[in-house]
Amino acid sequence: MKRLFLLAIATLLAGSALAAETVNPATASRLKGVLEKVIPGSPDSINVTPIHGVYEAVYGAQVFYISEDGRYLINGELFDAQKRENLTEQRRSQVRLAALKAVDEKSMIIYPAKGKAKHTVTVFTDVDCPYCRKFHQGMDEMNKLGITVRYLFYPRAGVDSESFKKATEVWCSKDRNKAMDQAKAGQPITDSSSCDAPIKSQMALAHSFGISGTPLLVLDDGRAIPGYLPPQQLLAVLDGKIKP
Repeated sequence: MKRLFLLAIATLLAGSALAAETVNPATASRLKGVLEKVIPGSPDSINVTPIHGVYEAVYGAQVFYISEDGRYLINGELFDAQKRENLTEQRRSQVRLAALKAVDEKSMIIYPAKGKAKHTVTVFTDVDCPYCRKFHQGMDEMNKLGITVRYLFYPRAGVDSESFKKATEVWCSKDRNKAMDQAKAGQPITDSSSCDAPIKSQMALAHSFGISGTPLLVLDDGRAIPGYLPPQQLLAVLDGKIKP
């Protein structure tokens, strides 16, 4: 069934270009009502696709497709077979960048590039995650390679877990970068106090991105890479020399 669907999509896309028209407000309102019955919450937007009669529904960084009559809902990847492009991932990248642009950098813990910054990578991290710690061990090398790293928290065990408490302690420290270094090394944090930390809102953002594990690396073009990459390999991906 899935193969037949992908073949149909490829056939439809072979002679299609991305449509430029906007969705009729009445159609958007009707489809929104249908979607709210089957998917929790309301879509952030409903947009046209290159396929006549098929619309895109965006929820955070999650993308669904729905037929014009509202009967068929598709959760899958939309490809342009002619250009060999994943249109769904392109759209996800756009909404990830827009969401991160709305986040104040003051609510992030940032390790700036040394010298001229070539790239910026935003990382959802868990202080207790082994691969998050391995990623952090390469911080100095990444910074020397011209990569700025911006941390957002995602304690995988949830609110009130030990990882959540450690994330809060890091954020409420006088020197957050030093506290992050200590936490990533498994050391106690020595200068934390009580404060209002943005951990829950960052977790909500991570959920909207469909995060399934840590670290999650969001590149400066909006692509998301789950898991660890060594510094040199990360730079090669950022420079477009290799695919992740």
